[in-house]
Amino acid sequence: MSTSLKSKLLLKKLLGFEINSKVELNCTHQHIHDWCICPIGITSESNILSLGIGNDISFDKGIINNYNCTVYAFDPTPRWIEWIKTQEVPEKFHFFPYAISAQNGTIKLYPRMPKGKPSSTMLTLVNEGENNNDGIVVTTKNIKTITSDLNISKIDILKMDIEAAEYEVIDNFLTDNVPVYQLLVEFHHRFKSVNIKQTKNSIKKLFDAGYRIFYISKKAREYSFIHEKTYKELCKTTINS
Repeated sequence: MSTSLKSKLLLKKLLGFEINSKVELNCTHQHIHDWCICPIGITSESNILSLGIGNDISFDKGIINNYNCTVYAFDPTPRWIEWIKTQEVPEKFHFFPYAISAQNGTIKLYPRMPKGKPSSTMLTLVNEGENNNDGIVVTTKNIKTITSDLNISKIDILKMDIEAAEYEVIDNFLTDNVPVYQLLVEFHHRFKSVNIKQTKNSIKKLFDAGYRIFYISKKAREYSFIHEKTYKELCKTTINS
């Protein structure tokens, strides 16, 4: 990161516009495309949920190539549903054209409005425009339902880039006690309509549930959390084996 970007980030933190978080647990980590995972406990038997893929499945392909694990990817954006149909994907990559939310059913998503113009590539829970007709209704399922549908008992890595829907999904999987080992998430408090307190609250809830930050991106947008107790148990297993 350049000196100017570092200065801007520091100023945002001082002014309260950015989270002043720090790494809480030092553990082995590995970068796969734009995301950072801990390789301890990740094997060919691992289940990865990738929420929000857009037109970039580099992470999904990368983790399959590295660990031969199964990736379940989700994105309700019509443009990306059509795009994924044109791609050659690994055998262990499975795509589902719906959104992950706190409830099962349907929900209305709206185009992002960067520079005041509606985006055809990004959808969000937040209506940033004045015309409700710009939204589209999509099918949603919550994390507990997904694990039941997929017949998996736990999630080894839950990756989320879901345009401000991450807050309710975090609340939901914590409330439902869905076992998640690692959480990789991009927080969206940079959106004008998202209060930074929402990110602070989510980080606190995760901490209270036993999760520790082991990586923060240079722009302080992407965070990697790990369930500390699970991590230590897996470390013991690795040493003993």
